[in-house]
Amino acid sequence: MSGSFELTLGLDLRPQTTGAIQYALWLCKTASLHASGHVHSVHVIEPDSMVELMRHADEETILGAYQRRGKEILDEVGLQGRFHPPEVLGGDAVELLEDRARAHGSTALLISRQASSTASVAFPRLGSIARRLLRRLKLPIIVAPPDLLPSTVGDGPVVVAIDFEDSSKRAVEWAKPVAETLNRELMLVHIAEMPDQLGYAGFIQSERWDQLSNEILDRGRERMDQFLRYHDIDQKRIHTTVARGPVLPGLVDFAVESKACMLVCGSGHHGLVHRIIVPSVASEAAALSSVPVAVVP
Repeated sequence: MSGSFELTLGLDLRPQTTGAIQYALWLCKTASLHASGHVHSVHVIEPDSMVELMRHADEETILGAYQRRGKEILDEVGLQGRFHPPEVLGGDAVELLEDRARAHGSTALLISRQASSTASVAFPRLGSIARRLLRRLKLPIIVAPPDLLPSTVGDGPVVVAIDFEDSSKRAVEWAKPVAETLNRELMLVHIAEMPDQLGYAGFIQSERWDQLSNEILDRGRERMDQFLRYHDIDQKRIHTTVARGPVLPGLVDFAVESKACMLVCGSGHHGLVHRIIVPSVASEAAALSSVPVAVVP
């Protein structure tokens, strides 16, 4: 990461959700940066919690106590002194985290997911604040597994999911300087959805089915080449691949198998109602993946 790369860390004070802190440390160490100069930690006490807390202490006392606890967690995880004390605010967490990220000129807002990749249901893994941030998506959001450790971050490329929409171009534009400053390759992957073979059992011979699958893969490779040319994407240190679908969990599996250090997904500009009713591939990948997922608006 260059000197202009800044992270806003949404600090969760629960000890079981330190993945975002760990990933911030990994990013800075890999880029030879000091976390104290490039990571801005913010913890927000939401209104309902603040009202309850103010039954026992005044706001200044509460904010001071939470700041001290936040610094303790940062020091415990960051091995003493690598982070400045967090900024602690009262109010709407989503709006304040977005506001502080913009104020710091952050490349991304980094948060921990609520539950690990082994949880049984996908969406509760994200947590309410993560879901709201991803629905609004006013800036790039990186979602880290809560139990992530620097030692478990992959030593492979930054992987970008490509579906040939404009959102994919924006994802590439965001991911390329990140990959360069991390000194990692950039891998663009398109997951080609295959027809349901079982649904056509008895109608298509297996030889023809293999041919059809290969045709779909070839068409995906052609579209990848067209995508790069159309958007005039510099292919220096960029690799591309087309893999068989389904998209989920295909994207997540590909990121794990390639030992990716980050999976980057673009997100279309759908309305809020659509985002609430129809979860995006990016949000579902963030809920499922053991690899940190960056979602780019």
